[in-house]
Amino acid sequence: MDKNKGQDHSPLLLVSVINLEEAAAACQGGADIVDIKNPAEGPLGAPPPPVILAICQYLKGKKPASVALGEFPGRPCAAALASLGAAACGPDYLKIAFPGSTPAEEIVTTLKEITRGLASCHPSPPRVVAVAYADTLASEKWTLEQLGEMAQEGGASGCLMDTWEKNGTPLPRILSREQIHSFIDNCHRRGLFCGLAGSLQPEHLFSLAQLGPDLIGVRSAACGGDRLRGRVTAGRVSCLRALIAASREPGGEYKLP
Repeated sequence: MDKNKGQDHSPLLLVSVINLEEAAAACQGGADIVDIKNPAEGPLGAPPPPVILAICQYLKGKKPASVALGEFPGRPCAAALASLGAAACGPDYLKIAFPGSTPAEEIVTTLKEITRGLASCHPSPPRVVAVAYADTLASEKWTLEQLGEMAQEGGASGCLMDTWEKNGTPLPRILSREQIHSFIDNCHRRGLFCGLAGSLQPEHLFSLAQLGPDLIGVRSAACGGDRLRGRVTAGRVSCLRALIAASREPGGEYKLP
């Protein structure tokens, strides 16, 4: 994944799916990255290994795949082992999440265990993405700026800002536009790609894309607003892809699909 670094590029659209049928719909609709997760087990719930394998095999040569690993509080080596298992299925990216209560030194240690383990067992390991939950940062154990520093020190390739609570409160209602822009800029200055997610709806994509993130991640917006019972459709994904593209066009404007 290339970093925009302020260039006039449209962010990539990452669509989270739970099964092969949804993965096919995401591809048909024009998703740039297909993200495999299990929302029934949390905001970054890990999917079953057979699901990961089936989707990665289907996507090979078509689209990059990412896999959610979840959270591993206090268990850096368990996170590394889970990463190795997921990597065996052939994804391009692995996402590991850290709530705001996670000590900074634990984040760095966990990322190092993951990246070292992957490098020792795979000639071309998947890239690691450090995920933070914006609505858990009140503990002030670390800041948005420090996330990029920790990700870089731990050997991650990028950062993703998401939300823990999937209660309809989108990322732009938790972080100000200035905070989001600063997060993106900090990641890029450190050579990391940067993503935004968190209960985002169509009206948020146009505005956030103008800030220059490298990717924007969605699930509920691609499956009718219900991340648990809804299903991703090619039509919804296509509309979201068009919104992002319009944000980078001269004179582009947001229009409801």
